[in-house]
Amino acid sequence: MPCLLYGAEAWFEGRTKNPLTNRSDQPPVVSTRISWHLKALNQTLTIAARAILPAWKTYPGWALFRDAGLPSALIMLEEAKLRFALHLQVVDKNHPLTARIKISVIPKGRGAGGLQKPHSKVQRLGLILPTIPRHTLIAPHYSPGCRTDPTNGIAKAEAAKLFTKWWDTLTNQDVTIFSDGSEQRTDGERFVTYGYAIYQAQTQIAIGRGSLNPQSHVFDAEAVGAWRGLQHAIRLAPHGHRRLWMCIDSTSVIWGIRGNAPTSSQWAFLECQAAMAVFNIQVRWSPGHTGIIGNEAADRLADAEAKAPSQPYGMAAEPTASGVRSIAKSLLNAARQRWWDQTRTQMSAWYRQWELPYQTTKTPIELTLPRPVLAHLLAIRSRHGDFAWYHNKFRHDTAELNCSCGRLKTPEHMLFCRKTRRSFSRWPLRPSSPPSNMKEAVRYLKALLTEPEHFESLLELTKYFTTICRR
Repeated sequence: MPCLLYGAEAWFEGRTKNPLTNRSDQPPVVSTRISWHLKALNQTLTIAARAILPAWKTYPGWALFRDAGLPSALIMLEEAKLRFALHLQVVDKNHPLTARIKISVIPKGRGAGGLQKPHSKVQRLGLILPTIPRHTLIAPHYSPGCRTDPTNGIAKAEAAKLFTKWWDTLTNQDVTIFSDGSEQRTDGERFVTYGYAIYQAQTQIAIGRGSLNPQSHVFDAEAVGAWRGLQHAIRLAPHGHRRLWMCIDSTSVIWGIRGNAPTSSQWAFLECQAAMAVFNIQVRWSPGHTGIIGNEAADRLADAEAKAPSQPYGMAAEPTASGVRSIAKSLLNAARQRWWDQTRTQMSAWYRQWELPYQTTKTPIELTLPRPVLAHLLAIRSRHGDFAWYHNKFRHDTAELNCSCGRLKTPEHMLFCRKTRRSFSRWPLRPSSPPSNMKEAVRYLKALLTEPEHFESLLELTKYFTTICRR
């Protein structure tokens, strides 16, 4: 696929685009004229799919992509487009693409002060996803413990006991900051919030909570909450005479504070690192949901903020890289589903009845079957196989149309064959009563084909294709 996608960023932006001019007689969108490209790519992908699947030559093309776990050319290009659009948003502020994505302002005349129409593919792709704050490209950051597992290999329950024992020994010279993040949906609206609780020794001295832009994740809330809590604690102890302990339950956030700041919410990590260079600050893992007093307080504050959210402020009001990445993923899923829904109209009624999902992010589980078993599964699913209907359709005059029991070969005949039913009684997953009609047979096959290992076991038990109904 990388070979097929080489240079796709230069020519693919979708099947349509906005016209360059705004004449009233023009349609709102025009074709990008890439049908030939899509056809050539689909032909190559079809060859690859046929190499993967032990299917008959006439196996439908739209089913090849689904059953091989491959994207069609359009979906493959859409993924490349969204990946490049995401790249345009997450590159650092000094990257050459950052200047090219910027859209100029109309200097004078009609529409002066507004933005010009995007004039390049880079500018148009830059409008697909929300803009996020540009991160800074900095040298690797090293601090004590930056390469040490925050958990030290200890289970949560044991680590919680050790943490509580350590916390009980702290004096008034120790200030602990507990922080937590939350991501919830209420009435279809998404809230990403944080809360923090500050303790001097074992006495709570301050609390705080806040919200983030909805286009972010709980990871960002954990990072921002850690910084806002630390910032509050520094104001309470401005002279640095006290030891500050950041108690965080997210190991990912601890890795980011001790080591290299991640792209998402980078500013919060950099603020923490800058403060650690000035004040006596240590980071400690406090396992979440284990009854630790400070953790529970911060968790309640984050949940309370989700129920009565405040307005995000500062950098927390901006979308984050992780949030924009999720948007790109949802756009790809929507494009994939649209393609599959359009393709379903071309499918046979027999194939549609299986109601198969179309996924390209993981390999279909049936591909783990031995190839002979997989060939039989695909034949039943598509009706393109050693069946009477298929042989008659393509005029295979020398083909054997009947099973050894004397009845016509059909995809569902395996469940009706009298020779199969002799061993079917020993099948542990058999239905309470054998299928008696087509509807019941299809329903049982549908359940059976969703668990390919069960299908393989049934074939091994009945020996249907190897002994009873051979070609």
